[in-house]
Amino acid sequence: MKNFPAGKGLTLILLCLFLVSLPSSDPAVINLRDQPDVKGKDWIDQKIEQMTLEEKVGQMFIVGFQNGDRPAREMNRQANILIRKDHVGGIILFDRNIGTPRQVGHLTNQLQDTALAVSPQIPLFVSVDQEGGKVARIREGVTNFPGNMALGAARDEELAYQAGRVIGEELRAMGINMNLAPSLDVNNNPANPIIGVRSFSGDPSLTSVMAKANLRGYREGNVLSVIKHFPGHGDTSMDSHVDMPTVDHPFSRLNRVELVPFKSAIREGVDAVMSAHITFPSIDDTPGLPGTLSKKVLTGLLREKLGYDGVIMTDDMEMGAIVENFGSAEAAVRAVKAGADIVLVCHDLTRQQQSIHAVIDAVKKGEISEKRIDHSLQRILRLKAKKLGEHAILHQPKSRTDQMAGKVNTPENRKWAAQAAQMAITPVRNERGVLPLDPRLSGEILAVSPTGAEELGKALKGEGFQTGVRSISMQPKPEEVQQLVHDAASADVVILGAFQWRVNDAQAKLAAELKKTGKPLIVLGLDTPYDLMAASGVKTYLALYSSQPVSMRAAARVIAGRARAEGKLPVRVPGMYPLGYADER
Repeated sequence: MKNFPAGKGLTLILLCLFLVSLPSSDPAVINLRDQPDVKGKDWIDQKIEQMTLEEKVGQMFIVGFQNGDRPAREMNRQANILIRKDHVGGIILFDRNIGTPRQVGHLTNQLQDTALAVSPQIPLFVSVDQEGGKVARIREGVTNFPGNMALGAARDEELAYQAGRVIGEELRAMGINMNLAPSLDVNNNPANPIIGVRSFSGDPSLTSVMAKANLRGYREGNVLSVIKHFPGHGDTSMDSHVDMPTVDHPFSRLNRVELVPFKSAIREGVDAVMSAHITFPSIDDTPGLPGTLSKKVLTGLLREKLGYDGVIMTDDMEMGAIVENFGSAEAAVRAVKAGADIVLVCHDLTRQQQSIHAVIDAVKKGEISEKRIDHSLQRILRLKAKKLGEHAILHQPKSRTDQMAGKVNTPENRKWAAQAAQMAITPVRNERGVLPLDPRLSGEILAVSPTGAEELGKALKGEGFQTGVRSISMQPKPEEVQQLVHDAASADVVILGAFQWRVNDAQAKLAAELKKTGKPLIVLGLDTPYDLMAASGVKTYLALYSSQPVSMRAAARVIAGRARAEGKLPVRVPGMYPLGYADER
């Protein structure tokens, strides 16, 4: 080492110290470098001691931001206010915020830079509902899986694991570190308007097995998962987005069915649990009080009886079940008193700020102790600092957009989605031996569907079929039905997509009219197989559980005889088919 004269050496040392003290251009680098030890509880404890009450309460909220009827794909005034002034701990993204994966990556980096540049300098939870299938906020440029019920029909734990891993890795590549998935609801009510194919199964054991594998995948994908909707939304006939459903079973039944997947996931150390806006009289008989606001549900059952010590999150407090009965601000206070750690308020700035200020005021008035707030902060900061190890949010808050191309929508990822869609297809009926069809002999096919019609037509053409395509309304009008019957007369085979026939009964009537033409009719179930209850006369029915393009391509392969339909019903179709059924002729 070269020796410097004493004066020059001192000058060099002072210059180095000055350079080290200069601020970096990257807020993430500044804040993560300057944090105390994050390996143990030191950082968490010190951070909580340094925070004001307003900062603590802000960390307990995950919020969305919007731009009226227009997209909100960059930081806007609402997001800035909520992060800079209200110190929120997380952001949830919706369709309005999402374009391409690269755009999402730039947006999440903007959000994190903003949070890391202002007190309390804690990175955000950036969350999304990316369950797969019908609930997928990001569709462009990512790998799209067919959803949970398709995985339940495939009955393959490796596929459930890979679905979680792939979705998780792709989300994290875009800077999204928390997925509000999977749904652990046991769907055993054919009239359920909101869960359906979002559930793995109507069987609690199968749901538990598939959920366990799926959660392991999310963990490997380095994204936090949030199981929902505790204690169970599967046996409702009302949508909690609109009003307040009730699950009126004795606790013995809840313990035997609804709670089974949640207990299994809790044993595995799940990251967070989302509550349901549903009343459960056998747990809390307070009239009209949903689980989200019930201390008996969140603290008595989830914390004390089931021994869960992780983060409890509410479902969106702007849903009809809450705003129509309590109001978001009052509900936020009641949820915290009941045991919630994170309050989700997804849309309106006024409601968001009123909810945050209501909790702060409740602490100042002595209705909620600051120690109670600190307990929630311990759980929240533990998730950010310790969960996911070296990939913890505190260590890696931002997206590497320059590396995204090699991680999102790769050929390998798409293969896993295609395999999941293929193995899910369930042959429920083939009574006339219609399937498979030979593309060389089948003549003209008329493909009709209320959703994904173009993708279905494209998939059939890809298998060599001559195909005409018609997209129809969810509730086809009489003149629409008449035209389709006329079109079917000149076709050799009709393939009809079925989507929620129990609600959209005109689709079932269309199927009956098409059947009268005498042409072979193949029905593809794009939602739950409960549709068969509305049209028992259908003779050939394949359950896809999804209208995703990957499911349409899988169905076309089965129709052409290039792949076998090997799925089994993951739910019971009352009065018709038992759980596990498949027509294997």
